[in-house]
Amino acid sequence: MDPLGTIRKVLQLKERREEEIELEVRELRDAVSAQETLLGSLERAYVETLESFARRQRDGSLPPHEMGVFYSYIYHLSQQMDAKKAEISRTLSALDARHGALVEAHKETRIVESLKDRRSLDYAKEESRQERKEMDFLASTLRGDR
Repeated sequence: MDPLGTIRKVLQLKERREEEIELEVRELRDAVSAQETLLGSLERAYVETLESFARRQRDGSLPPHEMGVFYSYIYHLSQQMDAKKAEISRTLSALDARHGALVEAHKETRIVESLKDRRSLDYAKEESRQERKEMDFLASTLRGDR
């Protein structure tokens, strides 16, 4: 029986868990990036709409009935930007939590690796000791036969 088998299995589980968390962190980072891109688009649309509104007001080419449409659209964009910012904030909080879990999983993996290395060294020392005992026994037996 392999005395290190259990430690190897635990190490495999720890490594697999670390990889899963790394994947989750990567997915959350991608989600934040996508959300920030969408927020950037909303902000550009907001600024362009405000500029168009101000320009048309200065030119006098804005009919009064379109003012309400502009106000509604600007308000709608503002609401969408606020919602997107809140969503980004929640995702960043989740990312921070998963990143903390990743650091912890990495520490646990390194601890188990260290334990495995120590046990491997102890096992090798014990095997060497056993071999020396057997060699000493054989040598003493051969000397006794002469």
